[in-house]
Amino acid sequence: MRNGLKLHPDGEHLVYPMGNKVTVKHVKTGEQFFFAGHKNFVSALCISSSGDLIASGQVNHHGFKAMVIIWDYVNRKMKLSYEIHKVRVEDVCFTENGKYLISLGGRDDGRIIVWDIENETPLCSTSIGNESFGNITLIARTNVCQTSFMTAGDKTLKLWRIDLEERKMYGTDVKIGKMKREINCLVINETDEYVYCGTTSGDIIKARLNIEKSKEITKYPVMIGCYSKIPTQKRKTNSQNGEIYAGGVKNLLLLEKEKLIVGAGDGTVELIEIIKESKLTAKITKALVIPAIMTYCSRNVCGMVTSMVRYKNEFILVGTALCEIYEIELSRFHMRLIVTCHTNSIFDVAFPRNYSEIFATTSKNDIRVWKLITQKELLRISVPNFICSSICFNCNGNSIISAWNDGAIRGFALNGGKLLFEINGAHTKSVSTITITNDDSKLISGGCDGQVRIWDAKSEIRYLLQVLKEHRGPITSLQVSPDNESLISSSTDGTCILWNLRNFTRKFMLRGNTMYMATCFVPNGVQILTCGTDRKIAYWETLDGSLVREIEGSLTGTLNTISISHDGQYFLTGSDDSIIKLWEYRTANTIRLSLAHAAAVTRCVFAPDDTFIVTASADGAIMIWKYPFSEKLINKE
Repeated sequence: MRNGLKLHPDGEHLVYPMGNKVTVKHVKTGEQFFFAGHKNFVSALCISSSGDLIASGQVNHHGFKAMVIIWDYVNRKMKLSYEIHKVRVEDVCFTENGKYLISLGGRDDGRIIVWDIENETPLCSTSIGNESFGNITLIARTNVCQTSFMTAGDKTLKLWRIDLEERKMYGTDVKIGKMKREINCLVINETDEYVYCGTTSGDIIKARLNIEKSKEITKYPVMIGCYSKIPTQKRKTNSQNGEIYAGGVKNLLLLEKEKLIVGAGDGTVELIEIIKESKLTAKITKALVIPAIMTYCSRNVCGMVTSMVRYKNEFILVGTALCEIYEIELSRFHMRLIVTCHTNSIFDVAFPRNYSEIFATTSKNDIRVWKLITQKELLRISVPNFICSSICFNCNGNSIISAWNDGAIRGFALNGGKLLFEINGAHTKSVSTITITNDDSKLISGGCDGQVRIWDAKSEIRYLLQVLKEHRGPITSLQVSPDNESLISSSTDGTCILWNLRNFTRKFMLRGNTMYMATCFVPNGVQILTCGTDRKIAYWETLDGSLVREIEGSLTGTLNTISISHDGQYFLTGSDDSIIKLWEYRTANTIRLSLAHAAAVTRCVFAPDDTFIVTASADGAIMIWKYPFSEKLINKE
């Protein structure tokens, strides 16, 4: 989200949206807590200058109103909310004194609303629709004047003044002549004298605000100049045309002595200064776009810059569109990656057998291996233009086996991510899920064509042993029994089949009025657990396939995943309503319940030593939990 990464005024906490929640994270300890109250994704975020209040706005479906919530940061609860804007809240901003909140509606709304926080009522509102101009997309407060703010967007840049007595707003256009620009970001200096605006054209506009304390405006805000970079190539030094930022100027951060940090659409982050007009030649000053930006240092963060914040006066934290946060040291302009995660829905999570220190996840763009305790990324594997839907580790834990949407199965070395083997055309359609027997002898894959295929995992060729063609819908999950004798497969056709892995025959079929999404064996192999779209959890006997018990797993959402602990006492379920439940296997009672995820839960697994639980969701979030009944954790505490 644009300007989604914020640093709290206490200098110790980062604030950012994650799905429909606002996350507050301690920079050093990594401790997190969440503000929950939005019903859809958060689209705007702001912190008051004192740090006592946080405001957030959301996006909603067409025809519905979007909510704005003001949070009490100290007491960690909702202070107030209002639903006036339609469909989307584009931006929110507190005034300098923190008494009023300014919220901007999106294209379907077209209004600015000033909300009186103390009285919990709207102070005033105005429509910003204009056929000759485009949409207004951002707001910025002034630093000295407590009743002024600025708005910017497509072909528009305005300075506003709030009249508290008359309960009205008055807007004044910044005079920029014949120039037409779409403004992505703006920053106002500490004295409210100048404003710097970054544009999609890749140049920077500087304007003088001329803010008057009286109601009558005698001086209008006016543009000083539109600036581009001074050409670095020798053949261009004599040209009047400067260089622009590729992908546009997406974010600006103002430093001391009028120096700026620029974040561009191509990931470029630069420390710059705009040279004064006295140092420019007369020919250049007559140009429409003046090449006057002097670049001192430059780095690239490999993704579009969305946010930049100052941290401890020595560092800059840069947030990118690839869900990454970089730390740049101002003195030497050294850069390091401190936070990274997936940008899309996570399809699968897997641990190596009998090893809990690392785990792997797969999403649309890549496979990633993480260190559990530090949450740091150890390895990233990607195959361009293809999507990995399922992963598993071999018995030794030295390779990752993956299923891909081009119908191929690929194996990668855990050390370095080198491609070890590839089975092209493993299925006629996408490979939806994959697993391997406990002795590494057979590799088993399930496809969207409804077939289960068994491969020889020991040979270098990995030739096909058997094709099982009982299912009529895509295979959703596969699991091998603890004794390697049986295989359970689930499908969206409403069946689960238990297979004999010795002679590749069907033992029996489980039928239900549902699309089965996941299944698993209990550790002793006596029973099977299933879940699906009917929101029910079923216990089945592996001896004859009889139904032992059926319980209600969720009230509203499809159950997407089920996983049982290695001691067999508890199991987990995750559903479309973003709820994770921990169940006691023997009594089928809910022991714990989590509401931390902000999107549908796609996968939940126990660590092999049953000390931690890892869950993933459709918004790309990975959450790590302490397993509450672990003997190791109890002994440590």
